[in-house]
Amino acid sequence: MRCPFLREAQVQSCRASSVRKMIAQMPGQSAPERCTSDAYRECSAAKPMLGDDAPIGHCPFLHDSLVQYCGAASLTKYIPYSEAVLSHCGTESHKYCELFLAFAHPGPMPEVHDPSDAAGEEMVDSVLVRKDLLYAANHMWAEVGEDGTVHIGVDAFLAGLLGAIDRITFITAQGNQRPAVVFTVNGTDIHLVFPVRMQITGVNTSLRTYPSRLFSDPYTHGWLFEGRGLERVEGAAPDDAARLITGRDAVAWMTEEVRRVAEFVHRLSRATAPAGMVLMADGGNAQPGVARLFSRDQLLQLSNEFFSPLAGWRRA
Repeated sequence: MRCPFLREAQVQSCRASSVRKMIAQMPGQSAPERCTSDAYRECSAAKPMLGDDAPIGHCPFLHDSLVQYCGAASLTKYIPYSEAVLSHCGTESHKYCELFLAFAHPGPMPEVHDPSDAAGEEMVDSVLVRKDLLYAANHMWAEVGEDGTVHIGVDAFLAGLLGAIDRITFITAQGNQRPAVVFTVNGTDIHLVFPVRMQITGVNTSLRTYPSRLFSDPYTHGWLFEGRGLERVEGAAPDDAARLITGRDAVAWMTEEVRRVAEFVHRLSRATAPAGMVLMADGGNAQPGVARLFSRDQLLQLSNEFFSPLAGWRRA
């Protein structure tokens, strides 16, 4: 499906001009102009390039073409059809465009969701689960569009635990391979690898400048990889790292993950007296950004337990 804000127009441009400028032709426009009359012979751009066989009544340097442009953008930029393949407007990728997201979701998303809906959204404690996505055991997600376009990111569980990162490094940027990225948190590198191969065509380089998008909008602005041909493993074993789940299964799994991470944080945070008595055990769930309070060793333990490329599926 193409973007609903994608527009088309007929434009004219001058091949003799040193500046490429496209002039849109409005419907019903019939006013005479220099380029479509003999007056073009006096044009300062065309005159030096005209020969003895110059045509009558029409400038040979006048070029008509079809273009596309974004109807939601404040500044109109015409893209020739010959370059349209470079645009995301004609594919499912338009759903990750900032302008599209601003117009499609102008306000905050509702917090109340129907638990019986297998394709909507649901809150698990404070973690948003989009049930239409495919989740890997290491808390990365994939969305496959109707046209086969694939986007990869990290879920709200992982984003909530980290809270922020120092920097992001894309390990795999192109080619048929498993998408891999490194988040640096308090000087410690956390490696994330999506367990299924795909043909990677691009990465979200804007996250290098604005890494906060990864945490404010992990399912939209915070996407990591784009590509095609996700090689899903059918009939994988229940604990296979390459198995992807969706719908109600994803909600059940996330509920268990929230419980497990709470226990994990309690084990790390509790202190003991010299006699061995536990001094802290107050219950509750892990708070957003808690990982930034961890030491290097604790961060690596967290990564190994929840975000490892070889993470399997655990059930209560």
